[in-house]
Amino acid sequence: MSDAELLRELARRRLAKGTMDLDSIESTAEEAQRDFGEETLAAAIEALPPEDGRPVPCPKCGRPAAVKARNRVRHILTTAGELRLSRNYHYCQHCEHGFAPRDAALKLPEEGEVSTAMERRILDFGVNDTFESVAERWSIHFPTRISSNLVRRVVDRAGALCEAPLSEENLQVAARPRPEEPASMLTVATDGSMLLTREDGWREAKVGVVARGGCFPPGVERARRRIEDARYVAVLGGQQEFKKSLAAALAAERADEVETVVWLGDGAAENWTLARELCPFAIQVLDVPHAAHWAMECGKALLGEGHCLQRHWDARVHQLLDADGPDTIISELMECLSLTETDEHLAALDTVIGYYRTNAARMQYRSLRVRGMPVGSGIVESAHRHVLQVRMKRAGQRWSLQRARRMVRLRAVYRTAGAVHFHQALRDGRVRPPARARHVLVPNAPRRVKQRQRSLSRVSPLNRAWLASN
Repeated sequence: MSDAELLRELARRRLAKGTMDLDSIESTAEEAQRDFGEETLAAAIEALPPEDGRPVPCPKCGRPAAVKARNRVRHILTTAGELRLSRNYHYCQHCEHGFAPRDAALKLPEEGEVSTAMERRILDFGVNDTFESVAERWSIHFPTRISSNLVRRVVDRAGALCEAPLSEENLQVAARPRPEEPASMLTVATDGSMLLTREDGWREAKVGVVARGGCFPPGVERARRRIEDARYVAVLGGQQEFKKSLAAALAAERADEVETVVWLGDGAAENWTLARELCPFAIQVLDVPHAAHWAMECGKALLGEGHCLQRHWDARVHQLLDADGPDTIISELMECLSLTETDEHLAALDTVIGYYRTNAARMQYRSLRVRGMPVGSGIVESAHRHVLQVRMKRAGQRWSLQRARRMVRLRAVYRTAGAVHFHQALRDGRVRPPARARHVLVPNAPRRVKQRQRSLSRVSPLNRAWLASN
């Protein structure tokens, strides 16, 4: 009897027991699939050739490692059910490394109690929803039950891969392939996002976006930009740690060969220091929302919260900022000095005027828009939401510091690689690729000097003076 005939006979016998609706038929099919899956899994394992018990080369040092324990059992949860695998355990006396050759032959994870296929599915759920919700939702999709603690362990092991001593550039390339040709333009944006931890309260997670894209032609420069080819970096740690991760993303994107790099920031000095160190020829831009925010806060301080003239003040701010430099808006703000009545009014004006003067070379908005370059921080503001907040900033959530550090990095890799390639990217990122010509940011390379000269000839006089002085 063929497989098809067997299935038809089983279906006929089940239907003979009574009328069945489509839900019952689907449940019957799932039960049969699960039963056959478990039997197929067990039969396949039994069909494997027996281990001979002889020493095998150690995967670390290559020396012969003898069997230390025979028929050691490992329980593995698979998509077809639980697997009870009996295999020999070898131990290398030289490097003190224990291993099971059969695990490597079957490509089982080195640690954990789930198969690679199960790990991939659990991880996709775990980086997108709370561990308790994952365990509940899992039962809708799969017959095999899992616990919230299992989800937590799988996510922790995956997060540890991001903290392992590996090349971050390798992980970036594994998540998103290096472009065959450098992009015509790169947009780099960085910002901070606050997360609540158990040990230290609110901590800042630094987020960075490196996005490919060309310039918009004049006339459509205000159109909404679609970010499709973007790399995300997120770190819950210090500036040096963030700098290393962002440098890896820039190197993977071949930033040293890109003709135009636009670096958007919120005015914090550390953003511009980072830009000068990692991409010294980038065009630095103070993003418009932050530039407008400071002037509008000044208006609230001068007029009072909720004043009827506040909306006119805000409209005038946006009108004056649409220029090459803040000279005009600074002049009008200076005229308000004679109207100040309190020290708070004076301090508000002094703050915003100093802010604009410090970032004057980064506020050439009209020229940048004409050239089709971005001036807003929408890409990094959006990244806060879909990279971190959607998973890590829910009502009542408080993270342990270690798990928060790991989840922040996992979410960045997930959004860079996408759901389909995420798990494989984590595995491939641990493997150092063969030696190749690397693209490294070298500020003093002759090629960069020539590019500097080309860039200076294409920017506005004020930006040119700023670039020459830096």
